[in-house]
Amino acid sequence: MATRYERTCVQPSISDRLTSFLGLNNLLCSGKRSFMSINFFYCLLVVTIEEIFLRPINADVTDAEDKALYFLKMSGIHRQTFNWDKAKNGELLVTNLENMRDALVNVRATLQQQAADNKRRLQSYNWKQGKIQKPVEGGTPFPCNLTNVCSTDPPTSVDRLRPGDIDVVAAIGDSLSSGNGALSQHILHLVTEFRGLSFSGGGAANWRKYLTLPNILKVFNPNLYGYATDSRLAIDKSAYLNIAEPIMMSRDLEYQSRVLIARMRQDPHIDMERHWKLLTIFVGNNDFCTDFCHYDNKTIFLRNHEKDLLNALRLLKENVPRLLVNLLTIPNLISSLHNHLKKVNWMCQTIQRFVCHCIFSDRYDNNYIQMISNLMQQWQDIDQRVANLAEFQTDNFAVIFHPFVVNASFPLLSNGALDMRYLSNDCFHFSQLGQATAANALWNSMLQPDGQKQVDMNEPFNRFECPSMTRPFIATLRNSAKVKS
Repeated sequence: MATRYERTCVQPSISDRLTSFLGLNNLLCSGKRSFMSINFFYCLLVVTIEEIFLRPINADVTDAEDKALYFLKMSGIHRQTFNWDKAKNGELLVTNLENMRDALVNVRATLQQQAADNKRRLQSYNWKQGKIQKPVEGGTPFPCNLTNVCSTDPPTSVDRLRPGDIDVVAAIGDSLSSGNGALSQHILHLVTEFRGLSFSGGGAANWRKYLTLPNILKVFNPNLYGYATDSRLAIDKSAYLNIAEPIMMSRDLEYQSRVLIARMRQDPHIDMERHWKLLTIFVGNNDFCTDFCHYDNKTIFLRNHEKDLLNALRLLKENVPRLLVNLLTIPNLISSLHNHLKKVNWMCQTIQRFVCHCIFSDRYDNNYIQMISNLMQQWQDIDQRVANLAEFQTDNFAVIFHPFVVNASFPLLSNGALDMRYLSNDCFHFSQLGQATAANALWNSMLQPDGQKQVDMNEPFNRFECPSMTRPFIATLRNSAKVKS
């Protein structure tokens, strides 16, 4: 495959919690004994990644299980006997329950295949529900002028990176990034990954039909590589570098970063030294939904996340040259979702209480809810502080903190209820329209200087930023300072 710089630039004419979801090839369930049914439900619906690596990592690592154990050992995790009493306070456990993975992969693969077989029907159903973006007609040009959108030679500094200079795109995250429920009709579709529609790592069709960050970038660089194209699991080759997995938590960042590094190194289409790479990280929702209430000390919960994030970013910086990282912090689920939950249907309320028991329950009083909101704000502050550290703002590596999800809330109806067009059937995951909305917001934020980034989410194409003669580069922390001066 030819490298991108052999082409002509585009011209204007054109706990033991289940990290099997995560691709860790093990079982990590968290939660107290009273939540056993929740974890068992996940056990029946998720699967570990057995063949996520294309080739052995080294001569001593020869099969899928060895690869998983190798990376677990690198992360300081060792196998032990399953014990509910240990599944709290963020303990990293790998247990004998991983022997279920063969059954789990069959269940999960079957659900994926059923969704793929019924894609046309699901598309039609969601279109009638208003959950699909309106297609852009073929005669309508792309919103941006495509003059000077890529460099003649690869830039030597991330601060001079144009949209067309990005060669490789990747995504790390949870079910919001793997596209779960994006085309849903019933509850089983909520555990089905419509990965090609993911706002950060999906590249199905094009921007006219599905607005995603990769589909936007493909306009600037038609040779863009790494996006997922189908509704597949991360073990499938068509997932490429979108290795986001449902139920991923902060503690899994280092492991998933190692998986990503291995995939990049083993892929013959990627020139690690020459290609510029864009990685979007979006993690934390599951930490609050299912994990933080099982910590005895909430300060340790926050400190662990800071350590996780620092370790992952340092690992990426040391091993992936020419990398730009989009860091999306968590939304404040109290202001964006909790306050509207009583106005949604009973199915949504039931699901939220089931899969997000740390937040959604009639047992919690206002003081508890305010405590959660305060913790979320501290988590957001940690993300911004870590992203802006000088060690992560260099010529070869940079992290961009995106604030548009901090207090994000989808549009409301006249009665104050959530506009369900943007959400899946569980009132939490994004519909395809919601995915497109997130993609538009992320794209805009990438071009807006630090301090001027948007803090809301709007319908796709309602506001669409473009590179300009005065600001042709993706907005990093360092080149934003030059804009301000």
